[in-house]
This record gives sequence, structure tokens and C-alpha cells, in this order.
Amino acid sequence: MYVFTLTLLLGLAIMAIVALIDRFVMTELWMGVALILGIGAAWLADFDVFALWGIDLRATWISIGFTGLILGGTAYLLHEVVGLIASVFRKVADEAMEFEKAHDLHRAA
Repeated sequence: MYVFTLTLLLGLAIMAIVALIDRFVMTELWMGVALILGIGAAWLADFDVFALWGIDLRATWISIGFTGLILGGTAYLLHEVVGLIASVFRKVADEAMEFEKAHDLHRAA
């Protein structure tokens, strides 16, 4: 369970870093940057989910590389989930404003 939680938290951290890069650099390569940062974070932390789960791969560098890809993919997944939640929130807020305008409703307080 700790491995899964650590994977999600590292993916969230990578998502935040890539979002920051996207904000200031205006890159269209979101997924590529997330994967590169994921691999870098896995190498830097020497984080190997396969070894922690007791799965042996051919070489350690392969399992750390795949762990980095998992981290980058998790970051991209979290980015899309946050985008979905934000779009649903905007849709609900806009529909409420349109309903208020259509029925000439005003704030009560």
C-alpha cells in the first residue's frame, strides 16, 4: 500500500512541476515532459516499484526506467483528472449563471 501511495504522490509532484513548466514555457509536449521527469525522479530516488512488489526484471535499470514511465503516466493521468473536474465545475457554474439570467433571479443575501 505504501508503494502505491508513494507512486501517486510522486506522480502528483511531477504533475505540479510539469504544470509549472507549461505555465511559463508554454510547451505542447506535456506528456513527454512528464515521462522524462518521471524517469529522472525514479533514477534520482532509486525508486523501483517492481522490486518493492517482489517482481524481478532482467536488470535494475530496466525496472527503474519502467517505474519512471509509471510515474510520468500517473502524473499525466492526474493532470487529466484535475482537468475533468475543473471542466465539470465550470460547466455547472456557467449553467447556474445562465439559469439565473434566464429567470431574472437575484441574490437573496
